[in-house]
Amino acid sequence: MKRNFWIWIIALLGVMACTKGGDLYEAKGNMFTVSSAASARQLLPAIDTPSVATLSGVYDEGLNNLTFSLTWTDLWRDTKRDTITAVAFYGPASATGNGELVRSLTFINPNRNGTANLGLSGGTSFSTQQQTDLLAGSYYFIITTRRYPAGIVRGQLSLEKK
Repeated sequence: MKRNFWIWIIALLGVMACTKGGDLYEAKGNMFTVSSAASARQLLPAIDTPSVATLSGVYDEGLNNLTFSLTWTDLWRDTKRDTITAVAFYGPASATGNGELVRSLTFINPNRNGTANLGLSGGTSFSTQQQTDLLAGSYYFIITTRRYPAGIVRGQLSLEKK
């Protein structure tokens, strides 16, 4: 009798521990591939470093969600070490002008070469006007470091409808 009691208690606790997950949302808008090739020479004003980076990702217009991979090479070559502090998005601006800060994602990475997978969604996503500017290709990104808080590389974002 005691054994059956404990089996029922364990089974009841197991059922109570199961939870229903949240609802899944289906994208109802257009999907875009996002890409950019960044360099130090694209900064305004440009800086003389061989630093380069690429951004590739997907923007879901219906969910207002940008997910991307960021890869960087030779952000610093000299003997002074540096640390990445953020990736920031600016706009609206063409490749020959500077825009206002739109979003900044703080992340710390002490490697001069590397990759990070990041995203903007929910409270960090874009307003209606920002979405329009993003889809028009009027945004660029920069990678900031401790030694280069105004940016060490810059790349204009290009979006293509899937």
